[in-house]
Amino acid sequence: MKKLITPIINVAFLVPLTGITVGVEMLAREMGILGEYEGVINTSIFITFLSGIIIFGIPLFWLANALMQSIEKLQSPRIYDHLRQSIFHFLIIIYSSSIWISRGFRGNEEDGYLLLWLGISLIAIAINYIFLFRKRKAIVT
Repeated sequence: MKKLITPIINVAFLVPLTGITVGVEMLAREMGILGEYEGVINTSIFITFLSGIIIFGIPLFWLANALMQSIEKLQSPRIYDHLRQSIFHFLIIIYSSSIWISRGFRGNEEDGYLLLWLGISLIAIAINYIFLFRKRKAIVT
């Protein structure tokens, strides 16, 4: 049962990070760092999203992985554990990519959220892999 809950916990951290990143964008607009919202994704919004994902996503997903480890108590994690814990993030990447392949990247608000979730998912997958690999390395030595 625990192994079914941890992928849900991992993807649940997507929601607060989305809110934080959009909040950072809104704050940047209020402070005048970003211009008026035009409904399209441009370089400044991309950099804002990316910095928000990196600054807040790394500690948030490290916390998520610590929570998952405290629930599962994996002694020797395998690649299967990484794939299982990150399955929803892989599905988000596949979904985003398939949408862009089928209709193209238009740069509108919907594509902005897909791009945001794609970036969050990539960070979540990388953090999960590093967390599990570091844990496995510590057990081996």
